[in-house]
Formats: sequence, C-alpha cells, structure tokens
Amino acid sequence: MASLELRPDGLAVHLGRWERFGTFQRDFTVPWDHIEKVEAVADLWPHLQGWRAPGIGIPHVIVVGRMRYREGKDFCAVHHSQPGLILELRDEPYRRLVLSVPPEVAHAVYERVTGG
Repeated sequence: MASLELRPDGLAVHLGRWERFGTFQRDFTVPWDHIEKVEAVADLWPHLQGWRAPGIGIPHVIVVGRMRYREGKDFCAVHHSQPGLILELRDEPYRRLVLSVPPEVAHAVYERVTGG
C-alpha cells in the first residue's frame, strides 16, 4: 500500500515493492505549492476515470497505476473500500493523485494543504 510522508519540501509518495514493480513508478514527491485542491473521500472507486496503463487492477479490490484519459493522467493507489484522498495537482506529470490512506494521514495532509 502506498504511504505518504509530509516533508518540508512536499508530499512524498512511497510505494511498496509490488506497487513499484506493477506500475514501473518510483517513489516521488509533489511540492506543496503544486497541490491545488485536496478532498477526503470515503469511497474512492466512483472517482476513478480513464484506462489503467500500466498498473494492476481488479475492480473494487485494487487499482494501482496510471489512469489515462483525454485531459491527462492520474496516479492511483486504491485498495478495497478504504477511504482516502484526491489531490488535484498543477505543473506535475499527473493531474490528480487518488490514494487510499488512513483517516489520520488524510487529516494531516488536508490540514497542511488548506492551512487549517
């Protein structure tokens, strides 16, 4: 499962071994000023859009990888029915990050991005 680290320079996304293998993606960091909007969501599945390539996907079980669509691409790491975050980005390779994270992590990221 992807994990998030709040750093002074940005939000670091750390992927597990199998996530890196299945998505051909290394860990990456998004600068704080590149995050335009953050939304905590109880069910991430309705928010997925596009076609997964590359990545791993079993509907309502796991989706890890890039979701491509006309307007751009998202990086997704969604597991089962876990709650998570949708982060809208600018000036990054991904338009959005859609990530399953524990509620306390979602709250910490939300507080950091919104400033309150």
